[in-house]
Amino acid sequence: MAIERIIPGTKEWDAFYANHIKRYQFVVSQIPLMKHFNILDAACGVGYGSFLLSSNPDTNIVAIDRSKVALEIARSKFNSHNIHYLEDDCHTLENSKSYGPFDAIISFETLEHLPNPDEFLRQCFNNLQIGGRLFISTPNQIVSDIENQNKWEFHEKEYTPHDFVSILQKAGFLSIQLFGQELTSIGKLRKQFRSELNTILSNPFIRIGQFIQRIFKGHIFSTQLPEQLEDFDIVPYENYSSIDTSSNGPFVLIAVCEKS
Repeated sequence: MAIERIIPGTKEWDAFYANHIKRYQFVVSQIPLMKHFNILDAACGVGYGSFLLSSNPDTNIVAIDRSKVALEIARSKFNSHNIHYLEDDCHTLENSKSYGPFDAIISFETLEHLPNPDEFLRQCFNNLQIGGRLFISTPNQIVSDIENQNKWEFHEKEYTPHDFVSILQKAGFLSIQLFGQELTSIGKLRKQFRSELNTILSNPFIRIGQFIQRIFKGHIFSTQLPEQLEDFDIVPYENYSSIDTSSNGPFVLIAVCEKS
């Protein structure tokens, strides 16, 4: 779970922040710079994405999460005059409804955690303005299976590109643009080096040496080759059938859905 909900000051934050914030940067590049743009960030975690979205001072951000602990961190680390952090359940959006309707709803790496994803997507559809857009991502189940990462403890279900489009259409979204987050050439190279380095560091003799250093010198070992923004790209696809179904395909699926 630490990989999925990263917290400032942890090794997971150093290792995976670039992976997560890349999706929020994508949203910033997609939404218009207009006054009083009303955004819901559903399952905001500790708020780093909401904080990025708030860079336009005329934008209003309602950032919700069901975790009190995450929201406390968000208020202390990523507060801004135009962010309202609110405890709420994605299945109902009960507490955030009064702040809508919204011009955009963002929900990254949430769908796969929900016991009732259909209800969440219906609530998103109902709480958008006509012409408003949902930005939503989920792991690509095809790539997860290939890399044997499909056994996340807190994942209810992972989605193929076809499944992802189908569940969005079922909720009422007819205009759906598909994107994929994938590794760039340098990202693939860094991933390969990281894997080889981790293999070396798993050697018991090296680990004993690190333990001795940590005990006697107070040395804390940093993350090995942390991910960088340049490691990732977000590319468009014409439809789900054009998405690469090999391990070279996007590891995260992103949909931009307009309420028409």
